[in-house]
Order: sequence, then structure tokens, then C-alpha cells
Amino acid sequence: MNRAGEEVAVAYRSGNSYNAVALARLRHLFRDLHEDLQGPLPGLLVDILSVLQERWAYRRPLVIGSGYRTPRTNGSIEGAAPGSLHLQGLAADITMQGVHPDELGAVVWMLSRRLGFMGIGLYTGFVHVDIGPQRVWTRVGS
Repeated sequence: MNRAGEEVAVAYRSGNSYNAVALARLRHLFRDLHEDLQGPLPGLLVDILSVLQERWAYRRPLVIGSGYRTPRTNGSIEGAAPGSLHLQGLAADITMQGVHPDELGAVVWMLSRRLGFMGIGLYTGFVHVDIGPQRVWTRVGS
């Protein structure tokens, strides 16, 4: 689900093969809502988010607050990194209905430790997840 209330529930892969039609639907969900433009959406990011949903038995909707961003949208967000991985479609700012962001962030952190990569940002009200190098930061209360 995204901030526009659009929802997609699809089987996006079978074994090691990604379903192009399903990924296209997800790319639309992850689009820059300000510009209504889609960007790239790597299967690995979807895999990571799917693992997070699996932790709650797929019973809690994952809400994408921000997925892909255009340079103009990224530049309009106070505190956004100029080289944000959102610009490449490699990041998502997420919440999960019924799960406190601190709990979600802890699960993301454990997954990152297990996998050896992922950027995690803890913010007031959401968690940033990216498939870049392993790093953690907080902006809680800002």
C-alpha cells in the first residue's frame, strides 16, 4: 500500500524468476507520487520487504511512504540526502499497520546484521530501508 491508498498484493516471483507483470504493478505502487513518475525497482528491495512482511505472517500491510523519488522531489524534502538511494529506486520509507516503528526498525536491523548489507534509518513514524551498504542512523524527534 502507498500513501495514495493504492494497494497491490501479488506473487512477484517463483523460485529465482521474477514476474515482470507483477514487478511492473509494484513499480507503479513505489512511484514518485509528487511527480507521478515510476523509477526502477530492483527485485532485491522487494525481496527484503517481503521478508519483513513474512515476519508478521503477511497479515499486516506494509505502507510505502516514499519509494522512488525524482531529483526534484528529493530536493524538496528537508534533510534528504542529495545522493539518496531513493533516486535510484533502491530505498523505501516504510511503516507497517499495527507495528510500532521501533519494533519494525529492530526487525530490519536484525535482518541487516544477518545479511551483511542494508541501510536503515529510524525516523519519527517510519523506517528507511535501502539495499545499499550496511549503515544505521536515527532522526527520531526531528
